[in-house]
Amino acid sequence: MLRLTRFLLAPLLLIGVVILLLALTSHPAPTPPVLADLGQRPLVIAHRGGKGLWPENTLFAFERAAALGVDMLEMDLQLSQDAKLVVMHDDTLERTTNGEGQVAHYSLAELQALDAGYNWTADGGQSHPYRGQGTRIAALEEVFERFPLIPKVLDIKVPDVGMEAVLCEMLAAYDQLDRVIVGSFHERSLARFRQLCPEVATSAGPVSVRMLLALNWLGLSDLLSPSYAVLQIPPQHSGLDLATPRLVRNAQARGLNVQLWTINEQPAMRRLLQMGVNGLITDYPDRALQLLGRPTQLGALPGE
Repeated sequence: MLRLTRFLLAPLLLIGVVILLLALTSHPAPTPPVLADLGQRPLVIAHRGGKGLWPENTLFAFERAAALGVDMLEMDLQLSQDAKLVVMHDDTLERTTNGEGQVAHYSLAELQALDAGYNWTADGGQSHPYRGQGTRIAALEEVFERFPLIPKVLDIKVPDVGMEAVLCEMLAAYDQLDRVIVGSFHERSLARFRQLCPEVATSAGPVSVRMLLALNWLGLSDLLSPSYAVLQIPPQHSGLDLATPRLVRNAQARGLNVQLWTINEQPAMRRLLQMGVNGLITDYPDRALQLLGRPTQLGALPGE
């Protein structure tokens, strides 16, 4: 019995020492400039520019979301055949445009000849009000030129194609290093981007999210020293509640800005805001602004 006790005690003591060392050396994430400049109010983040209101990921959408007064623009990145960053969620063209095939098989010029408002509808396909109106796929450089000051969330959609280096160089060239948060579902691409652009704020990748959830469940979230500044998660996943008051509280204690996606109905928005989340990523930013008591009328558009 004594031998068994000693056998069990040694690893438990080792685990205790490791936990103590981690607790003594862990530190919260610092607030990056892109978030510090936004203050403490809940953030309204236009998902793909507000895809419930207008054609997603287009300059048209970003112009109107910015005029609406959102705090941040969220967008997705693909790489064209000629290595240009284009703002597109899908790696294929059929869902949002009148084109066919892979985005990566076309040059930027070929992509921009397509109609990016072709399939947008607010009534289940009965009408397509933006079809034939000249709405086209945006190049990321156009977004930076048109909206140099508004903060942006950039989502790397395609791994292992060299997008990380292209993006890092472009952020520096357009003075956007302190104006963006970069995220991805591809952990390796996110790690590569952090190596290339350590000064740019990033969100948690899938592995980091799982680690945070596990530590939160074990009551050990104080051990976390995040390599990222933002936690972007859905309220639920696979039948499990991810966004709980405890998780939000503990994530914020580690310096993380907690942003929930994709929140489109006001009752859910209200519940999450009462929980204390820092931001709502939504297809309908007008609904979030209304709930927060902020103006919902379009301001001046570029060129007006």
